Amino acid sequence: MNELIGRDETTIVAPATPPGMGAVSILRLSGPDAFPIARRLTGADPASVPPRTLSRCTVRDGEGRELDAGLVVFFPAPRSYTGEDVAEIHLHGNPILVEEAVAAACAQGAVPAAPGEFSCRAFLNGKMDLTQAEGLADLIVAKTEASARAALRQLQGGIKAAVAPLRERLLSLLVLVEASIDFSDEEDIAPLNASEIAERVSEIRILLARRLESYSLGHRYRDGATVAIAGVANVGKSRLLNRLLGEDRAIVTEIPGTTRDYLSGEVSLSGIPVRLIDTAGLRDTADPVEREGVRRSREIIAGADLTLFLLDGSRPAQAGDRQAYAEVSGRPHLLIRNKSDLAGWETGADFSGEGLKGVLSISAKTGEGVSDLLARIVRELTPEGGAIMAEAPLTRLRHVAAVRKAVEALDRAQRATGEGLSLEFPALDIREAALALSELTGEIAPEEVLDEIFSSFCIGK
Repeated sequence: MNELIGRDETTIVAPATPPGMGAVSILRLSGPDAFPIARRLTGADPASVPPRTLSRCTVRDGEGRELDAGLVVFFPAPRSYTGEDVAEIHLHGNPILVEEAVAAACAQGAVPAAPGEFSCRAFLNGKMDLTQAEGLADLIVAKTEASARAALRQLQGGIKAAVAPLRERLLSLLVLVEASIDFSDEEDIAPLNASEIAERVSEIRILLARRLESYSLGHRYRDGATVAIAGVANVGKSRLLNRLLGEDRAIVTEIPGTTRDYLSGEVSLSGIPVRLIDTAGLRDTADPVEREGVRRSREIIAGADLTLFLLDGSRPAQAGDRQAYAEVSGRPHLLIRNKSDLAGWETGADFSGEGLKGVLSISAKTGEGVSDLLARIVRELTPEGGAIMAEAPLTRLRHVAAVRKAVEALDRAQRATGEGLSLEFPALDIREAALALSELTGEIAPEEVLDEIFSSFCIGK
């Protein structure tokens, strides 16, 4: 980050479009010499070309050799993406042309941009806060329409819009508390009492706790969710995976232990990228390969957002089923009675683990009940989804850490007022809560945090 901050007087250049062949490639320049360099490359005079308007040009290198026929557009500071003078040159989408144009710009004094350097300059110049920068990165790589919408809300300042008023309320409260401390003897200043402070703190804490709850869904739109398919061998796990994916991903046979390692595939369920994993049958085995597959299956189940535990509904549950169920009973799971197309025996009544969310009957072979299963999976992965998605949910652990830090500080402030401690104690905690929210938006941000965020961007963004 130090290197990027120290380069604010330099002009950077990079392709703003992905590598490879296509209809158009865009070369982006930003910095104090962006306009002079673009003028030398294209012959277009930014003084005579209307801002933010595409103009036809001939792109040449420093020696006047023609490289391509294209377009150029100028974005004067501060009304640009980075807040600096920005010029973009549109070329035909050939990597050779782009490489030659970058070399020509560098020969004129530009330097290659580092990953995320354009966005870093936008952040440093106040064009976006840190949560908006993260939203931009998420929007670029979003896998579903819903995850793209969530990222767009964040890019548009949704998290900041929710958090900034709470920070202002904390600062206003802090002013009143400190006034009560410093001017307690002044007749014209009415000091706050402990109950008033506790009430205001409680209101803000409730709203921040609501933001914390949004992470359970927000991070799933960003990172996706994992749904494991578990059970003993030969209960139909692989057939169910194929049915849910709509393709023959897993080999299906009547021989127990066909799946000796996990298989996976991705689907979009209500806009959430879901990774479905068919695990090896949970059983004791002497086969070293299958034993390793079972070990990996247990790891997957331990980290899954939801597990589908299958029983063969055409026969009574056996000791192996109960032994396998013990490994998932404490995790969020649905109990699935498979093979409903056959005569039923097993009801699942004896399976009631702490993490049980419901019991469904399906036939992975015929598809009976699978649509209900998909709807139930969505329900379990998106609690209160509509209400949360109307806002911009928290999507990263960094967000959670900052908001949780604020909530914990407000908890201490409430305890201090409840115990009758002097106002200096809640004042300190209220200040810490406000600082935590400043860390969330990036008004206060350690360099290592900025490094981690902007280094994840592609070059040219």
